[in-house]
Amino acid sequence: MGMKFRPPFPDTLPDPRSSGYATAVETYALRLRSFYGSRATWHRRFFRLSGITVILIGAGLPLLVTLDYPGRDLVVSVAGVIVAGITALRAFYRWDQSWILLRNTERAVTAAWWEWHSRLDALGSGDDAPSAEEREITRTFARKLIDIRKQEADDFFSDMAFPTYDVHGAVPAVRNEPPA
Repeated sequence: MGMKFRPPFPDTLPDPRSSGYATAVETYALRLRSFYGSRATWHRRFFRLSGITVILIGAGLPLLVTLDYPGRDLVVSVAGVIVAGITALRAFYRWDQSWILLRNTERAVTAAWWEWHSRLDALGSGDDAPSAEEREITRTFARKLIDIRKQEADDFFSDMAFPTYDVHGAVPAVRNEPPA
């Protein structure tokens, strides 16, 4: 299996005029679910692979230092740089936290989708043309999807500290919200 990544989320939204509002909303929901599921899987892979790499190279450093072989200084230096680089990438990308957040967002989209279907099935109209109540249930579902995405972004940025600068040249303060 190659490590080729292609986001499952097209640049365009589904067109409700061509497929109907409910179908367009459902297509959007399924794309969101696929998008968050795929990203969560990649973040899990990066988190695990980077952790295993740091552990294996870090555990091997004492052995690399004590053995006598040509190029030892270079090998030890390269191993140290790899450990430091991967550790920095893990801290920067926060793959562990992102994996959890993305998986929870995927679950929220899935739960909203099941709830939407449950509410539609409870109406049991069976007509080809959706009723006003069915349209309202679908609008509520679409709003919930937007709220889920907003909550995911809010959660992601809530743990980040952004510097803010005093116009009078004082030392920068830290605030816990993204810049406007």
